Amino acid sequence: MNEPDPSDVDDLLTLDPPGRIIVVGAGPLGIEAALYGRFLGYDVSLIEAAEVGHSMREMADLDLSIFPDRCLSTLARAALDAQREESVGQTLPLTVAQWIDDALIPLTETDLLRGRLLAPVRVTQIVTVPVEADEEEEVEELDSIPPDFRLTVIAEEGQTSYLDAEAVIIAVGCQLQIELGFPLPAPYFFRIGAAASDDWQASLLSGHREIVAVYAQLAGRADLDLYRPKRL
Repeated sequence: MNEPDPSDVDDLLTLDPPGRIIVVGAGPLGIEAALYGRFLGYDVSLIEAAEVGHSMREMADLDLSIFPDRCLSTLARAALDAQREESVGQTLPLTVAQWIDDALIPLTETDLLRGRLLAPVRVTQIVTVPVEADEEEEVEELDSIPPDFRLTVIAEEGQTSYLDAEAVIIAVGCQLQIELGFPLPAPYFFRIGAAASDDWQASLLSGHREIVAVYAQLAGRADLDLYRPKRL
């Protein structure tokens, strides 16, 4: 993985665990972004309008054009291995359907993400709301803190509710059909995987680099990269 550029990390725009993060989109990158955040100790929720891997379902029977050892990140393999008696094989998945059923869905059921997937739940609007002061904080201290986000979500039954978060990561591909009540770019609001590409492996690796950059920003550490092999 390429390291984030230190100049891209703003120490003023950090979020300490267990800060609240909402990831929108339960495809490969959305699940990976949620998993990465949970490994760092953040309070992460994952929202999906339909089902896990929904945008890939129409290609379910196609062979997956990604090398087996690139289908899952080291974090994903570690999360799955922790739940299984046998290590995740290097030969899976072979088709898009296998990737969804044998890897992506089980990842949302691991200890790190279990109970954090909200689906089918559709996000219709995201606005900003002022940060409320804690008892130990002075109101003046909040003037320099960017507002939180409030997401309007609609459940399958049609019920509308609201979820608040300190940071939002959008992982819904190149089409963003969510009304935003603030101008972009915005602090603590991130998009990953927005560049369209027919090369799945390149898109996945590019998305992983974007995830690294997001959490390096939130942690205020340009050298933070959980994908980098550990030195022995």
